[in-house]
Amino acid sequence: MRSVFRAADDRWRSGWVVLGFAAMAGLTLGLLSTVLAIVGLQTAGHSLDDPRLVFSGLAVLLAAAVATAPMMVFGKAHAGLSPEGFPGKLSQGLLFGAAVCSVAVVGPALLGGATLEQSSTSLGDSAWGGLQQLLCLGPTAVGEELLVRGVPLRVLMRGTHQAVAVGLTGGVFGLLHLSNPNATAVAALNVALVGIWLGALAVRTGSLWPGVGAHLAWNWFEGFFWGQPVSGLAAGRAVFTSAVTPAGFFSGGSFGPEASGWTAVVLVAATVLTVFSGRQKKAFLQ
Repeated sequence: MRSVFRAADDRWRSGWVVLGFAAMAGLTLGLLSTVLAIVGLQTAGHSLDDPRLVFSGLAVLLAAAVATAPMMVFGKAHAGLSPEGFPGKLSQGLLFGAAVCSVAVVGPALLGGATLEQSSTSLGDSAWGGLQQLLCLGPTAVGEELLVRGVPLRVLMRGTHQAVAVGLTGGVFGLLHLSNPNATAVAALNVALVGIWLGALAVRTGSLWPGVGAHLAWNWFEGFFWGQPVSGLAAGRAVFTSAVTPAGFFSGGSFGPEASGWTAVVLVAATVLTVFSGRQKKAFLQ
């Protein structure tokens, strides 16, 4: 009976770890979301300017932590949170995420599929909006990376193949965003591509920190700097504004750039670049 639950190395089998992780994270997030709704701190709007978004982000982060801790202690799993090289790895991800997001937004403007101009928002108001959005998006970026590409990605790699694990977690990441405002099937597929890129980044670097940085930079640059909807959430105060064609290859509609054909091409290119850049770090395979 022991072999049903434990592998030859005496660690819990991957499937049980993933199921336990998902159950704890889901129950915790459901409970926290209910409490936030009762006390009136659940965001009601669809804008990054809503300060209540920080509570939703903290709920995601707490749910991820509640699920991660016991799996690391009792399931002998790893989450990729080693402090070794933390500043450099996080910075690497921030730069990569900002660059890929910028290509996704600026590309259509250069190719005639969108317009890009400076926002009329005052400097002080814009700076405050950027800080607020950063505080709201930070916990969400860390929490979502832990939920999908922390313990789950690692244990799936242990039980299957790294390409299968990256593909599965990327697909789950896309499905989770179907509940976002203005989500479509195309948006979910593109967000799955984001998940595959971030999964490849985690595997290639041997750490979760570059993915956290890329995730945060993508969302913050997309919303605050380039003035685009972030997975269905309107940008609000921003440095630039960009209007895309109402339909077609360059348009992601109200969901934002993640739902456009151009972004899909950019994400595939970013994933290929990640996979073939440098040597894979063995640390992630523990």
